[in-house]
Amino acid sequence: MSQPLLSWRVPTVGDPRVLRIALAQVGLASVVAALVLLVAAPREWLVPGLLGLIPLAVFMTFWRWSGYRRSLSGDENVWIDEDGLHWLDAAGEQNSFRRDDITGFHIGRHVDTLRPVPSLTLHLASGFESQPIELHAPATTDAVRNVLGQSWQIAESADIEAARSSDYDTAVSVYGECHEEFQEWHWEGTRQELVHFFSLFAIAADDLPLPPPGAKPAARVISLTRRQPARLRIAHAPNAHMESGLVTAPGLILREITARAHAALASAGSPVNETKFDVPLGPKNVWTFHLHVKPT
Repeated sequence: MSQPLLSWRVPTVGDPRVLRIALAQVGLASVVAALVLLVAAPREWLVPGLLGLIPLAVFMTFWRWSGYRRSLSGDENVWIDEDGLHWLDAAGEQNSFRRDDITGFHIGRHVDTLRPVPSLTLHLASGFESQPIELHAPATTDAVRNVLGQSWQIAESADIEAARSSDYDTAVSVYGECHEEFQEWHWEGTRQELVHFFSLFAIAADDLPLPPPGAKPAARVISLTRRQPARLRIAHAPNAHMESGLVTAPGLILREITARAHAALASAGSPVNETKFDVPLGPKNVWTFHLHVKPT
């Protein structure tokens, strides 16, 4: 194994959103306690009570912050050497992008990263892009550019995904609305448009290859033009996930969505009706697709 040219740790825990919620809880509890003292406490207890809240709030804030910082510590789990870029997954297994398979890279902020820090995305010879890899000290943006640009002699490229943000593959006159809290999708359109739309799920499964480990899944971008224009990405990936604007799933589930939608539409009344079907993504993970069939 080659000596690392650069190595760093990407924290696998320590969600900053959880920290912000915890600090907000400390602040809210302090305000509530102060109000209780102002309203209910005897006057002779008021000043000592309020003064006592200050060190308690500071201690709780420090305790939450130090716990968050401890969660970020650990051994380095990403490194670059002469052979490629390597990382350890959640199970401790090593994965790699071979240097010969990397044709370019770009560095920037990415909405898919857990923390608001710069990230590295690799462009692969297979046409895929890597998932964004958070950069943490000592892997500064300059240090990464120095290794990839000077040691590897690979040119930095533009952000392909951002450049294609306005592109789409197919437009359909369907309206889509996602309710993640209830694990529901609502789809509205004519029977013909809905049949065509749901056919695209099976087509994506047949046409799009599965990504290599660590790469973003290939996707078809659908422009939904009914009522309120929106974009939907249908991605073919080993694991299933749904959120607003995105349906990612293995080919078996994508084809099952097409089959169940077509069966539900065939049995729906005419000319106007509503029907639904379930899409199991895993144990205790079931989404419901509601179909609102309109005459025009």
